[in-house]
Amino acid sequence: MQTIIKRLLPNQDIRKSLSTILDEYQIPAAAIISAVGSVKEYVLRVSDGSSIIHSFENREIVSLSGILTKEGIHVHASLSGLDGSVIGGHLMEGCLIHTTFEIVLLSLDADLTRTYDPVTGYKELVVK
Repeated sequence: MQTIIKRLLPNQDIRKSLSTILDEYQIPAAAIISAVGSVKEYVLRVSDGSSIIHSFENREIVSLSGILTKEGIHVHASLSGLDGSVIGGHLMEGCLIHTTFEIVLLSLDADLTRTYDPVTGYKELVVK
């Protein structure tokens, strides 16, 4: 296992950057250990599986959790607003960094993949 610590810069897309990190470090899978920063635009899919929240407002990243594999990224985010209210959901492309984004990933030695599950309609985690 390897620990990867990265700082991403303003205007980078968080989701796209996570895929790039897997390629850059040539690791098949990783878990998010810690993530902090801020976004200036965000796109989250909520729990009904289809509704999207898309907004152009600055928010702090108060939590980010998930597992990254070559076949897909499953990450959830919680974001706080100026009044301290928190929204969250499935991280989609379009979450752009405002000032900074610091992330700690742990590469995983487990043989993980994602395959389409007809019951859920999504690529779901498979542990081999």
